[in-house]
Amino acid sequence: MSSAGQALNRPTLPAGYRFSPNNDDLIVYYLMRKILGQQLPADVITTTDVYASSPDKLPLDDFKGGVPNEWFFFSTRSKDDNTIALDGGYYEIDPEGAGPITWEGKVVGYVKTLNFYQGSSPNGTETEWMVEELRVNPEFVPVNNDDRSTQAKIENLVACKISRVQPEPEW
Repeated sequence: MSSAGQALNRPTLPAGYRFSPNNDDLIVYYLMRKILGQQLPADVITTTDVYASSPDKLPLDDFKGGVPNEWFFFSTRSKDDNTIALDGGYYEIDPEGAGPITWEGKVVGYVKTLNFYQGSSPNGTETEWMVEELRVNPEFVPVNNDDRSTQAKIENLVACKISRVQPEPEW
């Protein structure tokens, strides 16, 4: 019975559904609602510190219902540094992987891409792991200026899409 109870606590989607939202949907329907404490359309994204370890050590099994080699987490925002050093590797910002996210003609958020390298910066070896960090545009969130708690969430909470691009087999 304990395994059945654990299964109920694990975020799931109805049979036949796959979780693969566009960036604007992720901002509007998930991240903004999480920040405001509202109910999410599907409770499938768990919260973890994405930048505390290498991507292969993240709790990837906690995310169910997506497409292969793609995982989603809520996390604290990465530092604004170009490089985030970890034990055994580092994340480095891809300057070409940044930009605004629009929805219905409004800028609702921003995306920043970080690639994971093994070794020490700047001589590391690029891996197949990538993080797209999405943050909400503070101007898009309806919040009272006196609400410091929500303002802190706007500043610090992000949605991360972790991808693992496996090389094509050589025949």
